[in-house]
Amino acid sequence: AVVSTQSTGIAANEHVEELKELGRSNETLYYIRVPHKAVEEGEEQDTSSYVSLVVRACSIVESDLSHSINIHMDSTGYVTGLSLYTPVEECSGRTTSASSFSTHYTVSFPIVGASPDVHSFIAMKEKEEKKKAAESQDKRSFLAKYWMYILPVFLVLMMSMGGQ
Repeated sequence: AVVSTQSTGIAANEHVEELKELGRSNETLYYIRVPHKAVEEGEEQDTSSYVSLVVRACSIVESDLSHSINIHMDSTGYVTGLSLYTPVEECSGRTTSASSFSTHYTVSFPIVGASPDVHSFIAMKEKEEKKKAAESQDKRSFLAKYWMYILPVFLVLMMSMGGQ
């Protein structure tokens, strides 16, 4: 499932001129960090765990401060990754007249796929084991099963009684 929202005018707009100046160099990096866990109302934010994204500042400046951020979350509400897209692929040194960020962000949650039917598999395995156990039972008669024990006893008795 994907939740999409358009946002213009984020808190960093006060630093636009500073970013434009830094964006003139291809080596300057723009750093974005998001808390690892989304904070619900009444909760205190954990400031020790963040997911980060680093991109060249010039790519954001040359795309007229327009970019898209995708926030990837797991099924429990934790941020697992960030990705950023700007229309500019390479920095050419171009400047912009834009005065505020135009940020489009998307929040992506995993779609839970089909899970295996474990109960019927276990029942099938138990049924197979019972069938194997029933097949392995010996269905021979008493004499057919124990002739090797009966014969020596019979021979010893016959030999001991043979002299009388």
